[in-house]
Amino acid sequence: MNFRFLRHPFVMLQTVPAGIALSIGALSLIIGYGETYLGTDSLNPYLQMLAPETARIILSVIAGGAMSALTLTYSIVLVVFALAAGNLAPRMLKRFTSDIVNQVTAGIFGGTFLYAILAITFINQDFVPNLTILGAEVLATLCVMQLIYFVRNVAQSVAIDDEIAGITTNLKTALDARNKSRGEEERKERKKAVEKVDDFVFDIIAGKPGYLGSLNEDKLTEIATKAEVTIEIQKPRGAYTLGEEVMIKATKELDEETVDSIQKQISIQPSRSEDSPIEFSVNLLLEIALRALSPGVNDSFTAIATVDSLSNALSQAETQEAATASIHKDEEGYIRLMVPQLSIGNLINQAFHPLRQASGNNILMAICIARAYARLCATCGKEVQGILKDHALLLIREVEKAGHLPEDIESVIEVLPPTFRKAIRDRKKKDGKDE
Repeated sequence: MNFRFLRHPFVMLQTVPAGIALSIGALSLIIGYGETYLGTDSLNPYLQMLAPETARIILSVIAGGAMSALTLTYSIVLVVFALAAGNLAPRMLKRFTSDIVNQVTAGIFGGTFLYAILAITFINQDFVPNLTILGAEVLATLCVMQLIYFVRNVAQSVAIDDEIAGITTNLKTALDARNKSRGEEERKERKKAVEKVDDFVFDIIAGKPGYLGSLNEDKLTEIATKAEVTIEIQKPRGAYTLGEEVMIKATKELDEETVDSIQKQISIQPSRSEDSPIEFSVNLLLEIALRALSPGVNDSFTAIATVDSLSNALSQAETQEAATASIHKDEEGYIRLMVPQLSIGNLINQAFHPLRQASGNNILMAICIARAYARLCATCGKEVQGILKDHALLLIREVEKAGHLPEDIESVIEVLPPTFRKAIRDRKKKDGKDE
């Protein structure tokens, strides 16, 4: 059975708290029935002996308090959702719904309510489940501590700098995971992979429109091995496709059953998701920066923090390669699956072209972007340095087009590496001669 739907944030927000709450509620039944049939005579000296009415009052207060705290929790979460959608970025909602603190808090409060309600059913005039009531009191103490921690976590959730740092951490983790999966020999093989396989002569369409999410690469390799074919995914994770677009190419014609099997191993979703964490995180940081640079928000320092974080993450990426594909082989060494991946150059283009276009009128941002180019240039290979030089030339043109003072334009140029400054000044001289 396919359980991928459980990874979706809004599904997780329902299933995780429900699982915790039901588990805590079941604990009340276990302890209660254990006390009823086994007794707790050996523990009596350590338990408080309560009258039936007192026990009911204590459990009622705990149940009511837990339900009130649960209501407060969800109210605060909804307020944070509204703030995130309006002030940060609508797609930040997926991060908040995936927050484990929100889920655990709701589960503990809901579980404490169920625990107390079920514990009341064991009370009668002749028997009071003192051990069960002690458990409810422990849960009440845990609820107070969790509520304090939850409020602190929510306060951090609406702090934009903390969110940018969290997204950057996810991006760096995803980039590190991709880099570790690549050895030097594999890297060389990827560049020659297309030459090693036959021509792709058979097309497989996506089947439905949406964003390309997760791929079951092991299963796809197994299917391709069984069919003695090499298959190539045509789009990177996170890319949008129409239902009639070609998603996969194969080196020979395949029967309908094999095609259906291949299509089932590819997740195509109606919205963007963290199934493609690198592209999703870059787009999320980009969205925050562009929103901050919009006239309605006009928050340059948030955009600067985003650019700094992007340069930090991308500087640790694998910088020596052009666009490549991840390849999977069978046991005999034949290439069976090729999955395209965005190179560092693709990611730089994806992030910095929109930022540069939105920063022409903002010298502060232009200087920040120029510094980001300088940082990346110091850590990148020659191929990526060429891409960065083109970006720098475009940035200066953008600033010049906005009509800034020559001194301000020069302040942007001075931040760039010497080779970039020389290229910019050579371009100016050439433009002057042409005029």
